[in-house]
Amino acid sequence: MRIACLQFNPSLGKPTENIARANALLETSPPKNLDLLVLPELAFSGYNHPSLPSILPYLEPTAAGPSTEWAKTTAALYNCIVTVGYPEIYSPPPTRSESCTSQLTAYNSLVTVSPSGETLAHYRKTHLYYTDETWAQESPEGWLSTALKFGLNTKPEKVVKASFGICMDLNPHKFVAPWGEYELSRHALEQRAEILVLSMAWLTRLSKEAIAEKEEQPDLDTLGYWIERLKPLVEGEKEVLVVCANRCGEEPGKNPLGAEEGVRYAGSSWVGKVGKGQVRIWEIVGRAEESLCVADTEEKPKWVLRMKSGNGENGG
Repeated sequence: MRIACLQFNPSLGKPTENIARANALLETSPPKNLDLLVLPELAFSGYNHPSLPSILPYLEPTAAGPSTEWAKTTAALYNCIVTVGYPEIYSPPPTRSESCTSQLTAYNSLVTVSPSGETLAHYRKTHLYYTDETWAQESPEGWLSTALKFGLNTKPEKVVKASFGICMDLNPHKFVAPWGEYELSRHALEQRAEILVLSMAWLTRLSKEAIAEKEEQPDLDTLGYWIERLKPLVEGEKEVLVVCANRCGEEPGKNPLGAEEGVRYAGSSWVGKVGKGQVRIWEIVGRAEESLCVADTEEKPKWVLRMKSGNGENGG
């Protein structure tokens, strides 16, 4: 399989400019023979919205807004499956006793589409972070695993069981659930998923100076933390592909990790395979790189890593 993550630096509340930026990055290095392209969490709206009024102008109808339309166009252009994170507004028909406003519900969502424009999967974030719990609701459906057909460009076609997660989903629920529950990872393990798709807006504690000094190097502390949260899969007898599409850059606003204003993102998007006690990585990009992270899983992985236990409250 050929899998790509588009890591870039969306600006808060500028969806038109962010879509143009994503297109420009893809046009600079057009991906060839892709099976799957994954974008970050809230890829075009930006992430660090402090409230529902802040993000309200950018909420999109379920699998029917600008993000989904972009995904359909891009999937058709590159003949691959595309997954993108977006802020969803779900508004069922109001009852006689309720107004339209009282029925408004928002979710932090992930849509996956085929080259023909079919919605293959739609997932709503289950574990909300401090930031998005100010405007979004937790998924009422919980975790999602479903079958996806790959191989449009890299024959033969193959049906693969895929599980989905959005950033904070990788952490313990509200940071109060037991560390060892590993909710998302255990779900993927129990569902016998063959691929875990993670769309992220994961923060970093690194300073601006530390990021700028080594912007083309991944944030290894964050990578180690992600791997720790995949522990049930790493220790499993079956190997699972992991696609981690994070964003990079900075956004203004409150920082849940410290007193300073503004948030910084960890970048470090990667594609690998975990299981049988090891982590194999085909490709990983730097903490501040805007680039396409492309991996061919038929080739030999570039790195083999071991787990290192950790703890913390980064997320997104």
